[in-house]
Formats: sequence, C-alpha cells, structure tokens
Amino acid sequence: RRALDAMAPSEFEPERIEVLREPPPIPAPAAHGPTVLAQKFAAGKFVISVEVDPPRSPDASSLLAAARLLKDNGVDVLNVADTPMARMRMSAWALCSLVQLHVGLETVLHFPTRGRNIVRVMGDLLAAHALGVRNILVVMGDPVSHGDYPEATDQSDIVPSGLVRLIKQQFNSGLDAAGKSISQATLFHVGVALNMGAPNPDKEIAVLKKKIEAGADFALTQPVYEPGVCRRFVERIHERLGAMPIPILMGLLPLSSTRHAEFLHNELPGFALPDSVRERMRLAGPRGRSEGIKLAQELLLEARDCIQGCYIMPAFERWQTVMDVMSALPHDASDGAR
Repeated sequence: RRALDAMAPSEFEPERIEVLREPPPIPAPAAHGPTVLAQKFAAGKFVISVEVDPPRSPDASSLLAAARLLKDNGVDVLNVADTPMARMRMSAWALCSLVQLHVGLETVLHFPTRGRNIVRVMGDLLAAHALGVRNILVVMGDPVSHGDYPEATDQSDIVPSGLVRLIKQQFNSGLDAAGKSISQATLFHVGVALNMGAPNPDKEIAVLKKKIEAGADFALTQPVYEPGVCRRFVERIHERLGAMPIPILMGLLPLSSTRHAEFLHNELPGFALPDSVRERMRLAGPRGRSEGIKLAQELLLEARDCIQGCYIMPAFERWQTVMDVMSALPHDASDGAR
C-alpha cells in the first residue's frame, strides 16, 4: 500500500486499448415458415423418406455421398437415426446439419428420450434448431442393455408424448419446460412413431391420439410386412378418430435374404415377421434380395392410396435398394397423385 502511495499518478497511466466494433453475428440457417416436409404434406405430395445411420467415426463423407445419390434419385427427406440399437455413433443432429449444409437435402432428426435428462433434452433441441434442423421424430429409443455399452445409464426424464408437448406447446411458443423465455420461439415440425402391426391396435390408436393432442404433426410406422395391415389400421383410425388426423409414412425395410429375415425375427427386440414372409424368403434362396424388394413394392402399391408416403430403411447401406423399391411407383407419385 505504501509503495503504491509513493508512486506518481503518471507512473500508472493505463495502456490505451482501441475498442473495436463487435463482429456481425453469424447468420443462422433459415428458420422461418414451414419445413419442406410440412409443405409437401400440405400440398398432398407423396413423400419418400429414407433412413440412414450416422457413422461410427468422425468422417461422414461416405454418407454425404449417399445423401447426394438419394437426392438425385427423387428422395424427399433423409431420416437420421440416433444411436440405433443403442450403439455408439456420431451425433445424429451433427449429421443432419452436415447433410443439409453440404447436400441441400432436408432431414428428420430422430430424437430418443432414452439417456437424456430434461436439461440435456432442451439443450439438444436448441442446438438442432440453431443448425437449421427443424423436423424432429420423437421416439423412446432402443434400450442400452441391447447395445455395445450395456453398463451405460438409461435415464429418462420425459416420455415421448411429454416431449412432443414440450416442443410444440412450449419451445414453439418461446418457453422452456419451466415456462421461462428462450428468447424466441422455435419452429419445429414433430413426428411420432406408430406400430400398425401392434397386437392391440386400439391401444396403439389411443397412444397415437394422446400424441396428436400433444401436438404431433406426422407419424412414421414400424416396418410393415403383412399385406392389408396398413389399410386395416387406417380404417380403424377412421372409426376411432374420424378423418385421418395427421400424415402417415409407412415403414418399409426390404429383406435381403432368409438369414436377414431370421435375424430380424429372432434377434431384434419387439420385431416379429409373419411366418408367411419368412417362408417366402426361405423359398427364394439365392434370389432373396430381389424377393425382398418385390415384397416391399407389393406392400407399397397395396397401401399407397391410404398413406401420405413411405419410409424406406435399406439394410447394409444398399442404397440401390431404395431406387428399386421406388421404381414400382408411377411417375406421377412425386406430383402428389395417390
């Protein structure tokens, strides 16, 4: 203190610092108006969506190339799975951002409630919206006990219908889960999962109704394999809920062999193939891939007039399978004819 008092004021004249103007903010991706997917639904277009899994590495170049191929062949939107089978992969919203930025193909981000507490849920939603990812598919997610890190925690603070409500009724109104402001309203378009082959269809429709009341905009179904199941389920929805309340994309996972069919039936939790389909694939023998594509085409054409699009899940990243299934559609499908 005495040393400082002894110093003359001129001895500690501060160094002059030039104050620069703040740099302009980085423009955020376009986030106004309905998404391309929402516009296609509103216009009555028959939407074709394809599911991809993020890479198990920081290199997404091969998937970006696949996205370009799919876009060039008429795919409308890319669904990006989040840690499918509870196996570690690149963040789904990172891949969504890369695809939209470098390919120009709109994405649907799968958003599982599994493994996220409410703070993480809200932070990831803000991150996705900041990157221009506005189509969200709310799902429960595969249990971590079936993944490659079964010892991982499986915490979840919110159920799918609650997450739909949080996004559509709070985030899209500019509020967080506690009712506090998030500065501006988000513009998310929210989808939900649907199982048309559920053992108890009335219970499945009751769950769907709850999700619609929470604000769901569209639904994607589990893979369909039984002819007529889609039509019967839609007719049941009409009986219970009146007019079709939201667009539905029917899931198609083309089988590639009898071994593929048996693996899905016996090893995938909650997945069951009809005996007739397993027998059909067994009899196909070495023609398994073409038979699986033929079955998918039959299901698509049979259900086409009661759905708003299809959701193709090509096994083993065989992208040509997507184009093969799509080839069954008449050329006016992309113009909304159903």
